[in-house]
Formats: sequence, structure tokens, C-alpha cells
Amino acid sequence: MARYTAEELASVKQAIVDFARGERVASVTKNGRTVQYSAADLNELRELEREMATDVAFADPKRRRRSRTRMTTTSKGLG
Repeated sequence: MARYTAEELASVKQAIVDFARGERVASVTKNGRTVQYSAADLNELRELEREMATDVAFADPKRRRRSRTRMTTTSKGLG
């Protein structure tokens, strides 16, 4: 089960956009808690965005990478 949802990721992305527009404080809700970030916390917020994006992408079965393991056999045995 994913730790974060796509809605929480959207909230973090919106907070980053709010800072770009010049707002001084942005609120983000994650895991049922609302946390306020200031512009000084922008790097922390971007790190949270990367973590959430990875988690959300991994939770989507369409985006998971398939394993590319190949098994080969030969007619001559080893040793």
C-alpha cells in the first residue's frame, strides 16, 4: 500500500507553485495532518515531492517495470 496518494502529491506541487508566485506560507496535508511550510523550507518541500512522486508511481501497477531476467540453457553442461 502506498504511503502517499496522488492528491497529497498534488497538494505539495501546489505549495511549490504558491512559493513561486510569492506567497510566504503554504499548507500541505499528508497522512491526515496539515503542515505549514515557509519559503525557507522550499528544499525540504521539493525533497518531499520527489519522495511522494516515487511512492505514487511505484503504487501504480501500470508504471512498474517488468523484470527482464532471461534464463538460458546449453546442450553442453558445465564442468
